[in-house]
Amino acid sequence: MDLYQVRYFLTIAETGTFSRAAERLYLSQPSLSAGIKKLEQELGVALFERGGRRTVLTAAGQAFKERATVIMAQYQAALHELKGFNDRPTLKVGVLSTLRVSELAELVHSFQQQYPHVTLELYDHPADSLQDKLTQGEIDVAITVLGPQDDAQTSTLLFTQPLLLAVPVRHPLAQRTSVRLAELDGQPYIDRVNCEFFKQECQLLEAQKICPQVVYRASHEEWVISLVKAGLGLSVMPYWRGLADIVYLPVVDIDFQRRVGIKWRLQCSQVVEQFCRFATSHNWESMAG
Repeated sequence: MDLYQVRYFLTIAETGTFSRAAERLYLSQPSLSAGIKKLEQELGVALFERGGRRTVLTAAGQAFKERATVIMAQYQAALHELKGFNDRPTLKVGVLSTLRVSELAELVHSFQQQYPHVTLELYDHPADSLQDKLTQGEIDVAITVLGPQDDAQTSTLLFTQPLLLAVPVRHPLAQRTSVRLAELDGQPYIDRVNCEFFKQECQLLEAQKICPQVVYRASHEEWVISLVKAGLGLSVMPYWRGLADIVYLPVVDIDFQRRVGIKWRLQCSQVVEQFCRFATSHNWESMAG
């Protein structure tokens, strides 16, 4: 059964005659009759009572009319929805895997309320991968760490965060106001493998012969937070406001601070400009140190 046959059937049922239906459909009457005959053969029933001035639906035709009306309505709805895709720009946003999902969800939710016609695609990656994907055009914008080499024409700062030692609230160190790097020696430790300072941290620990007991390695921030909360280890990580069951302590030997911003390519679309302006005006207080 083809959609054109369903359309033929409904038009005949509405106009009451094959001749009027043919005129409305801009068809010859023989072509219309052939289409209906093929439909009746496929369904195995007669849909119309032939003869007389008006074409009358059979009992089977009346039952099929209800189904045919639903079929055409669903087709029109699908057609309308798919046509709308041409008017819905897609924005591919890359985000650091060391950012909290809950905070990014607030940004996405607020943006979609203001720009409901834009479809967002979100990708999380480490900073190096984000830069590569942005350069190659695989993403349109990147929420990532900024360095001194980043151009003000294609990037802007969103917030800064210090990296501190996160300890479970019941850990003995939680009573302190600061710690030294050497005090991590032998402590159960959670490596943030996508940390922007991971190599520097490893070099510092190795230089001072400090050996934390690495019990977990995690690639996403939410995993690290959950593991620390559960009392399974310590971790040097960005300061996040409002976390229960975690105490942050400065490490006096190190001064890691990351600058998180948004980056785009020089030639960008209007929707990229809209997103960048929106991200810049977003309230990042819960992320800022």
